[in-house]
Amino acid sequence: MSHHLLLDDVHFRYGARAVLSGVSLRLARGEVLGLVGPNGAGKSTLVRTALGLARPASGRVQLDGVDLSRIAPRERARRMAYVPQSSPVSFPVTVFETCLLGRTPHMGATPKPRDIAIVEEMLERLRLQDFAFRSMGELSGGEHQRVMLARALAQETELIVLDEPTSALDIGNQLFTLRVVADIARERRVTAVIAIHDLSLAARFTDRLMLLHHGRVEAEGAWEETLTEATISRTYGVQAEIGLLRGVPVFAPYEALT
Repeated sequence: MSHHLLLDDVHFRYGARAVLSGVSLRLARGEVLGLVGPNGAGKSTLVRTALGLARPASGRVQLDGVDLSRIAPRERARRMAYVPQSSPVSFPVTVFETCLLGRTPHMGATPKPRDIAIVEEMLERLRLQDFAFRSMGELSGGEHQRVMLARALAQETELIVLDEPTSALDIGNQLFTLRVVADIARERRVTAVIAIHDLSLAARFTDRLMLLHHGRVEAEGAWEETLTEATISRTYGVQAEIGLLRGVPVFAPYEALT
């Protein structure tokens, strides 16, 4: 199997503190990876390293066999999209104008019909068409988060990296939004990395999981292999019961370990 995204023995430090220690990751085109683990496990740093926004102390990061450091920023913007945990306070622009910014790597001086069409499509897929000409400053936190995802999807990249994309969403929009991401990944062979805290959502909407703990890979694979009572106990410090409810994996923590 050819690797679309490759991280090989990646180490990253903030001063004397090791944040990632020997992390390796191989993703095929169109695969969706859920990145899980407790606070401080290294998820956000791994996300930024995979995008070339943070340079590791050692190890390789490649896209289709080419080191990210050798890919020009504009080319990376055509091929890689990022939705961070939070975005800066918005300028007084509309939702449509914000999403159109996602087309910047593909556009000339003015948008073409194709640019307009893809923005309209992504707004519709994320049920944002009625917000198109509303100011970004008028949106709730959850609406803002969905617009940032629509902008990233409008970028039409081959890789999309999402850092806690559902943190501001209610439970209905969490399910809906992750279903949209999973569907687009399948339809267009978009590779996706989703760092997420909700274990049930991670297990349901990804092809496989990587569980990080103290900057190391604790487990990787199908959710049944990765999220066991033992691994949850070791990494999160809780006792949890795991089950299926109508075929959906459910993780119920019931006791913190001391």
